[in-house]
Amino acid sequence: MLLDFVIQLSKIVLLLFIIFGTFGNIFNLLIFTRPALLRSACTLYFIAASIDNLLALYTAVLLRLMTDAFAIDIGSISNPLCKVRVYVGYIALSLSPYCFILACFDRYCSSSTSVQLRSWSNRKTAKKCILGAIIASLVLYSHIPVGFKLEKLGSAIVCYPQSGVYNFFWRISYIVIYCFAPCICMAVLCLLTIFNIRRQSKQIQPTSMSTTTSAAMSTAVRLSRTHRRIDRNLVQMLFTQVLSQLLFILPFAIVSLAELFVDTTTQAFIVSKRFFTIPLFASYATSFYLYTMSSPVYRKEFLSIVSCVKQTYERGRTVASSLSMCNS
Repeated sequence: MLLDFVIQLSKIVLLLFIIFGTFGNIFNLLIFTRPALLRSACTLYFIAASIDNLLALYTAVLLRLMTDAFAIDIGSISNPLCKVRVYVGYIALSLSPYCFILACFDRYCSSSTSVQLRSWSNRKTAKKCILGAIIASLVLYSHIPVGFKLEKLGSAIVCYPQSGVYNFFWRISYIVIYCFAPCICMAVLCLLTIFNIRRQSKQIQPTSMSTTTSAAMSTAVRLSRTHRRIDRNLVQMLFTQVLSQLLFILPFAIVSLAELFVDTTTQAFIVSKRFFTIPLFASYATSFYLYTMSSPVYRKEFLSIVSCVKQTYERGRTVASSLSMCNS
């Protein structure tokens, strides 16, 4: 009974994730490519994460929904499809957390008092790091096409890791590479960034108190303040995203770790794993809504897009009505 409820809940929630996640990530791309935000190297990581979120929604979440709702598992059709589905799906799931790790590192470098570290926070380095993350994901999961195959599990044929040593290796590597390592890296880099920001504010505060001159209103200073305000908003958005990643991923990571030591055939475990898989997918659908709540700059850019669309629509209606009057 409880398992049936979790399966039905999963169907509804996953469908909502796909719908709202698609719109949210498209808006992310529209907003992060606006000139006000595109100047920052950190924005490139947000763009890469949004693209990957869309990929994850349609290679992992949608396929899980098809399996739960319609009993259609394309991975069980043939061994090649099994290997490709798992390989592409896990790469799509892993890239987004890696992008946020890189974004945390960028903010750490940007907030550092070291000139050498600050020099690493630039768009050229960001592009190289994103390419490096993609290559790292391809390499880290390269064992999947070899280790996964169709296996008979009860009366069903499923795409599953080969039993024995590989099954144990897969579970350990998945827990470390996807679950715990990204969470630890993001948490540590966020704490170091907070430390840098606090140390920087203590150094800047005395200077700002003693230099209240008319030169502070110059164009250069105003631009610098604008850039700092955008940087602060990016940090707020990043920290909100990292916190949500920790909340969404850690419960699933703990259940996956317990899988090594408990009986996985009990209904209690099956229900727990299915239930905690739902918030795992939430991290790929909720970023737009988290950014909207946490960042005034992001909200402002979003409202600018809405206003622009509204004005374009109204102009279109005006032109259409004028043409209809001319033709009457």
